Amino acid sequence: MILIPRREIDVRPIIGAAVVFLIIGLIIFGIFYFFIAKPAAEALEASKLSAMSQVNNLSSIGTSQAISGASTYSDQIQAAGSTIEVESILVEVNTTIQREEKRDELLDKADNATNGSFYSAAGTGDTEQVEELSTLLQALQTEINAKTTLTELQSYEASGTIDSQATATWQNFFTSLIPGIQNTDLVMKSNSPTSWYFMTKTNALAHVAESTWQTLRKLDFEGTSYIEIPISDTVNRAPTITAGSQVNIYIYDTSTANLHLITGNATVSRVLYSRADLATIAWSMTSGTTSQSYATNIWEALKAAAAGSSEAAAVGWQNYGSEVMSNALNAGVLDFNVNAIYVVKVPTEAGESIVQYEFHQSATKDVILAAQTT
Repeated sequence: MILIPRREIDVRPIIGAAVVFLIIGLIIFGIFYFFIAKPAAEALEASKLSAMSQVNNLSSIGTSQAISGASTYSDQIQAAGSTIEVESILVEVNTTIQREEKRDELLDKADNATNGSFYSAAGTGDTEQVEELSTLLQALQTEINAKTTLTELQSYEASGTIDSQATATWQNFFTSLIPGIQNTDLVMKSNSPTSWYFMTKTNALAHVAESTWQTLRKLDFEGTSYIEIPISDTVNRAPTITAGSQVNIYIYDTSTANLHLITGNATVSRVLYSRADLATIAWSMTSGTTSQSYATNIWEALKAAAAGSSEAAAVGWQNYGSEVMSNALNAGVLDFNVNAIYVVKVPTEAGESIVQYEFHQSATKDVILAAQTT
């Protein structure tokens, strides 16, 4: 038997080829991973993060529809497999944000329109709950929440439903409230800032009839107790005010340069002028070389009259101060440095505030009287 020796196979070329193909494969994989797959994954993750930021903005609006939509969109974004899919979801998110911002705006307006400074639908804080306002708020909320598109919400806003129904409800409420107030005259109280305005029931009803909810929600109408308060001033600042004048009383804050009405349409009961300014009458007349003069101290004459002097009583000084100032005003020759105390009838609450400013001599608050004219 002839033995044929086995020929050894040289595997080195095979191994070399395998190594070359492996290296080429690794290079291709590297190129694919670093230049295609990884950037695509990073782009997808970045788009998801951006989209989730918008989803959070949607959720923060706070309406039930916004919160529910945010939950749905969050799940969809997490499951998305491409940036195109995420972008498509993001379009829906942005559309929903616009819709829910409008819904939230209308819900806020409905809440604002039915909750005032003294009366409200909720009856929270110091406000008194009013059933009509509560019923209206619930009806408006139901109507607003029933809208499913931005267009529907915009149409609802344009219809003026909130404004018309809120105004009508406030008007009906006050129209029922005012006649039941026992006082013939009453005050209209406002809380922005707090002020009181005297008026008759007829005027109050007329004011209600011509006002919108934006005004009426800040008001209250009430009968109240009254006090007379003295307000010290000079004739220079209030030259035309006399007993019986109708005045507005303002508080001027010198630190903020802010002027606000605290009491309107109040009546001046009487005016008291300074004794030092009006105590003495002096009269003189000169004709040629002849001169005559006469003087009297009114204060002393009044004391004498009170003590029983018939001569002093006959002088008749009862209206001296007001007559002097009235004649001077008519003549246009007022002494503007004359000091006066104006006694004014105001609601008790307003009087307490005015007295604090007037007699505690606040460095930043000044009480100002302004005469009303017809």
